[in-house]
Amino acid sequence: MVKKHEQIRFLMDLGGQQLVDDALAAEQQTQVYDQQYMPSAEKKYFWQAIGSVRQIVTTDSSLQLACEHGQVELTWLAPNCLRVRAKAEAGGFDAPFSYAVCKKDWPDTPLNIAQGDEAIVVETSAIRYRISKHPFRIGVETLDGKMICMDSSGCHLRADGAVRLAMRLHPEEAGYGLGERAAGLNLRGKRYTLWNTDHLNYQRGSDPLYYSVPFYLGVHDDLAYGVFWDNSCRGSADLGGTKPDELVFEAEAGELRYYLILGGDVNAVLGRYTELTGHISLPPLWFLGFQQSRWSYYPQERVLALAKEFRARGIPCDVLYLDIDYMDGYRVFTWDANRFPNFKGMLDTLHAQGFKVVAILDPGIKIDLAYAAYVSGTARDVFLKYPDGALMAGPVWAGMSHFPDFSKPDARAWWAEHCEELLRAGIDGLWNDMCEPAVFGTAGARTIPDYVIHDQEGMGSTHLMHHNLYGMLMGRSSMEAQQRFRPDRRPVNMIRAGYAGAQRYASTWTGDNTSDWDHLRLSISMTLNSGLSGAPMTGPDVGGFHGECGAELFTRWLQAACLLPYYRAHTARGTGDQEPWTHGQPYEAINQETIALRYRLLPYLYSAVALCHEYGWPVVRPVFMAEPDNPDIRHIDDSYLLGDALLVAPVLEEGAVSRTVYIPAGEWYDFYTNEVLAGGQEVEVFAPLERLPLFVRAGTALPLWPVMQYVGEKPVDTLLLRCYPGAHETVLYEDQGEGMDYQQGNYRWVYITTGWKDNTFVIERRVAGRYAPVYSAIKLEIVGLDDEPASVRLERQGAPLWFYDNGVLELTVPPTFQRVEVMHKPTTADKTLLRKTW
Repeated sequence: MVKKHEQIRFLMDLGGQQLVDDALAAEQQTQVYDQQYMPSAEKKYFWQAIGSVRQIVTTDSSLQLACEHGQVELTWLAPNCLRVRAKAEAGGFDAPFSYAVCKKDWPDTPLNIAQGDEAIVVETSAIRYRISKHPFRIGVETLDGKMICMDSSGCHLRADGAVRLAMRLHPEEAGYGLGERAAGLNLRGKRYTLWNTDHLNYQRGSDPLYYSVPFYLGVHDDLAYGVFWDNSCRGSADLGGTKPDELVFEAEAGELRYYLILGGDVNAVLGRYTELTGHISLPPLWFLGFQQSRWSYYPQERVLALAKEFRARGIPCDVLYLDIDYMDGYRVFTWDANRFPNFKGMLDTLHAQGFKVVAILDPGIKIDLAYAAYVSGTARDVFLKYPDGALMAGPVWAGMSHFPDFSKPDARAWWAEHCEELLRAGIDGLWNDMCEPAVFGTAGARTIPDYVIHDQEGMGSTHLMHHNLYGMLMGRSSMEAQQRFRPDRRPVNMIRAGYAGAQRYASTWTGDNTSDWDHLRLSISMTLNSGLSGAPMTGPDVGGFHGECGAELFTRWLQAACLLPYYRAHTARGTGDQEPWTHGQPYEAINQETIALRYRLLPYLYSAVALCHEYGWPVVRPVFMAEPDNPDIRHIDDSYLLGDALLVAPVLEEGAVSRTVYIPAGEWYDFYTNEVLAGGQEVEVFAPLERLPLFVRAGTALPLWPVMQYVGEKPVDTLLLRCYPGAHETVLYEDQGEGMDYQQGNYRWVYITTGWKDNTFVIERRVAGRYAPVYSAIKLEIVGLDDEPASVRLERQGAPLWFYDNGVLELTVPPTFQRVEVMHKPTTADKTLLRKTW
């Protein structure tokens, strides 16, 4: 909790006495409205279970149940996806409205329904559902009888409009998801608040944070399932915190509506969940490069000097950020002509040097008759209002401000129109901050009162229901701006706060973290759980936002985040410099190599992102996903998988030069030494300051690019495929990396399958799609061979040229190759020959 005197001092530093006076005036105004519109908390209400089933009506893909204390509708959207709705009122259900759900039309799901006195058994092609009648409960099992999940006390309603769902937790069940949580990977045993909050100086255990996703992922035995609680109202998710064996979702208002999603593994569950709520948009390739930010880089000369320093030092970087001080008095959509006298010229210069620029936006629109956005917003009636029709106002960076109602179509269009000037000037991406939404107060961040009115597409609602949606809809508005004014480019869009489905519109980051070793570790668990919530494009402020980051911590943080989806260094106003060269040598050289490693692995990272875009699978994954039937590793959050083939095990402790790593089952190769490690065990690995422990699954054909200073600096003439003997399939996605041509089919998937046939290691490659890459050759490196091959064949004929040295076979093949065979056992005594020709 922020102490009041500290917050007032912060406001004084930020905006002087006027900002303090604005905060006090807004708080007094809110107190007046609270007395009029906030419901009384004196009356006690009690939960009422939905009761026993009294009548059943069946349709093609649904059941309508009349119960003792309300109605229930069960609708099968797919064989493994059931939507449940409950209400107290009699009669049928209207069509559900949800900002989270994007897929409305589903093919009919054939149901095999058997009714008995005590239960209704519904079978689909994949799952069996047992619906108990006395009282109403749902149990779900596999067709061979394994229990996946089941209700405990089930659906509850309350006279004040609150709703509740209670389900059983398996004794060995691990729980994940829920968006952004400052906790370890396995969330079991705690209760979490579903209310997006700007939590200043959050630490491990702080709750809530910025981004709430009411999606729970449960894993037990060899099964996985998801519960999507589609209610955006303030509520909670209790994962055994109150009762150890019970999962409980609650909301203060709104419909009791949830989805049960069943799957044999985590990817299957997330695939169905993201089919329901939407996949990520495919980012431009440059967005996966290194990104540098601080609050704030200004004036113009400093931004240009920063860019020059990156290029002079040879440290790769693609993106620079403009934080709030680029604005004219914190007025959104403007820039300060004194600090940036040639704003467009600066952007043109940066673009010529290979940099992209992302600029911050805040939702608060300063009340100022000389400010075009305020004048037009008032005229267009786009701002939020109190129930009496007065415009809601609160202080933020610019002082007293109004807030757009992003649930109103005309407000979204108005916002997009005002983004045009920034986009025309050359800004490459938008960074939507303060969108919980946060409002300054004398005791810390506040937000908009519950009773403030939202349009909700003309249907009308309140902030109680729209608070968690606000950041998502702001992100939607900024994305639509980019689609409108730059339709030939892929949008780059960031939000700090979001809800289920927000992944369709924007990426995110883990908010205003702190420069310490525990936050370094939280970077991994928070990123993983966001990915397990369907919002995978995230990562931390590398080095920490609050506080000073020392040389060792910053170096290890750059390594830990090196292969996370979002890779940005960022720090707060008043802190020391936090660039890769800040601490001098040897740190600069180590950091340069760390960032270069990411650029070398970009084709693999981009492919993992493309698989997420296509199927909803997380980009980075918990280690347990490589060994899903092992309950002992479901808590591991000090390492992560990128895709299914790279195990990243950063050092997370100060002063450490080695660490223990759990290697999943199977064989894995050390990325640096090519040493083969047997999985299913913990190993101690050497990890001096200059090394990020990194391991590759046996059978992987790992694509690598040459190091560039920025994406697209030079064409990739030769693709390197480093093959690690074993049995596996690597999927490589290729397209232009920018533009929208991929939506018209200009892309391709490359499938590279490896395996042993007797003593021959076989690499087979097939292609689906019409994109033609720029590289004219593929260099194959086959590592880990303990002796020179007897022969190498390309397309079932002798390879014309190959080299073998120190366990590595090298040969160059055409970009259209389909098959390479390596006979491993030598047939000659001459093992010193390094070059062979036929």
